[in-house]
Amino acid sequence: MILFIRNKCWRKYSVKISTLIPEKQSKLTTGQKRALQYILENTEESVFLTATKLSKKAGVGEATVVRLAQVLGFQGYSDMQRHLRAEFQDRLSTVTRLEKSIKDVHNEGDLLKKIIQQDIRNLTRTLHDISPETFQKAVKDITESRTIYVAGLRGSHAPAIILGLYLNFLKKDARLLIPGYGDVWNVLFGLGPDDLVIGISFPRYTRLTVEILEYAHNHGAKVGAITDSLVSPLAEYADWVLPVYSRMDSFIESFTASISIANALLTAVSIRNLDQTLQILREKEDLWKEKNIYISPASSDIQQKTTMLESMRPFSSDKLV
Repeated sequence: MILFIRNKCWRKYSVKISTLIPEKQSKLTTGQKRALQYILENTEESVFLTATKLSKKAGVGEATVVRLAQVLGFQGYSDMQRHLRAEFQDRLSTVTRLEKSIKDVHNEGDLLKKIIQQDIRNLTRTLHDISPETFQKAVKDITESRTIYVAGLRGSHAPAIILGLYLNFLKKDARLLIPGYGDVWNVLFGLGPDDLVIGISFPRYTRLTVEILEYAHNHGAKVGAITDSLVSPLAEYADWVLPVYSRMDSFIESFTASISIANALLTAVSIRNLDQTLQILREKEDLWKEKNIYISPASSDIQQKTTMLESMRPFSSDKLV
């Protein structure tokens, strides 16, 4: 266990709750998952709540909250709360500054600032909660899988398109699952251990996306999820989960962080197969020139991308992150 050296009043509590969830997921009851979901979504409030008050907020019994702490490996609720407070303190200053700066909105200019700063907050919390090991596992599965199926419906279709499109660009056999187009279940027929299914969904979660991941899990395929929480319905069937924050004060969710994760995965995969990626870029540039695809010549752009990728060659291994 790591000591909080920078602030002596914080004791040796540094275990991130999110890192404990994957191995305990199957042991959690429905009520415990509901309580945990509330904690993950309302960490700032939860660190100050008694077990009684938290149980009322989450709509479960007090015993459920206490038992949740024990299932996660803590001595009791108080022990879990101490870890939550330490984790909260670790990110408090950044989040607090952002929250204060977006409090007052008086005009559309203020609104622009508020929304962008909420996206920054979502990106910051996403970066905080995704472990390098989980990200590395996702990159490894994408790189080594025979076929990659990407399921993202409604609003989640945007990051799904980006992920599927550029995986195909990198000559991966990636298939975007679209309801009513070729019949999703026919496309998934023959799924096996060499395949990977990635589901992208956020509250209120599309039923078909969850069903696709369940089907993939039951047929022995590798399963990954890009979703809002380690206890979302997608996580139940996933081998790895990349938790992404998407909250925004609007009628829509923010997909900024999910698209950023797609960008990171694509860049990491391209570096894992660096020589192939560089060759693809050169061949694509020749094709674009031949077919006169773009208004402006892209030779300088391709050169810039090539130089950037070459600079990452030392990291093109399993120790990418």
